[in-house]
Amino acid sequence: MIDQKSTLLHWFLKIRRSFGQLSIMGFLVTGGTGFIGSHLVQSLIRHKQRVVCLDNAPDPEVVACVASHVSVVQCDLDDREALAAVFRDREGIDRVVHLAYLMGAESEADPPAAMRVNALGTANLFAEACAHRVKRIVFTSSESVYGRSQAFYGDRPVREDDYCSPRDLVLNYSLTKLLNEHLAAKYEEKFGTEIVSLRIPIVYGPGRKRGTTAWASDFATLPAMGKPVRLPFPPDDWNCYTYVEDVAEEIYALSTKPTLAHRVYNGGGHTVRACDLAALVRGIIPEAQINFTPEKPRSLFIYRMDSTRIRQELGFELRSMRDGIKDHISKIQQFHRAAEKPRR
Repeated sequence: MIDQKSTLLHWFLKIRRSFGQLSIMGFLVTGGTGFIGSHLVQSLIRHKQRVVCLDNAPDPEVVACVASHVSVVQCDLDDREALAAVFRDREGIDRVVHLAYLMGAESEADPPAAMRVNALGTANLFAEACAHRVKRIVFTSSESVYGRSQAFYGDRPVREDDYCSPRDLVLNYSLTKLLNEHLAAKYEEKFGTEIVSLRIPIVYGPGRKRGTTAWASDFATLPAMGKPVRLPFPPDDWNCYTYVEDVAEEIYALSTKPTLAHRVYNGGGHTVRACDLAALVRGIIPEAQINFTPEKPRSLFIYRMDSTRIRQELGFELRSMRDGIKDHISKIQQFHRAAEKPRR
């Protein structure tokens, strides 16, 4: 009996060492009430992790859903002293997920703000996380760091080791992401905190409220609500798509896996033509009114992303586009029906 118990304990400890997911960790999530952040926080709650959700302007709807499970803190990343207090006053933070960024259009409209939030804010976060001996930081980078066109790489998936030239970057946002990756390597070399970048393509799903890619929610959200949608590109445009809940699970896996072989990962996604995207929605909602803008230019950036590295290392597979869109539509319809119910 004792031998049996010893054997069971041995295997439990071996599994625990192999899969960090069995351990309870302390997560700080910046931008935790935003689009990706809100889905990640829900995932962390499901995984029974301890969470501090940091945002400069917390979304009241998201806060109402998670406040009983997480600690919500209002803080600007460019305020180094306030950020230091977040780490100092909350013991046990050993993982940081950084999602708080000024997005593309906002970064173009206000370059100083883009540098203050995306560059200085991220540097402040790296510095304080390292000073407080955080084990690992995971932050979202972007497909846009690969430059303005798929044509530069030819008809093949773009790999992490492909060269990213600052001269080929279109947006201030993209430049700050590349700068963040450079800083990450410097801070890890100096302090030993592991800092991991996840380069993601177009992220779709329920809950996006703003940004230059708000259409990546609207293409399914509006038809799910019985409304028409016009997409800002021609029907023969190509993009690479990934579902927001898959991104959340990739971030969780990168945060909790005991060891990682790399520091930069492509999140991967599905290469889909715009007209085929509309057909996928109509396969679920036949009456969906989806129109395009033929006079607009095709989308910038790459649309074929190699994800061999992250798939082999994490063993994680993205759901199909149809399954992702189906889940997206289902969640919107459930929310819409609940909102229309008369209150007693």
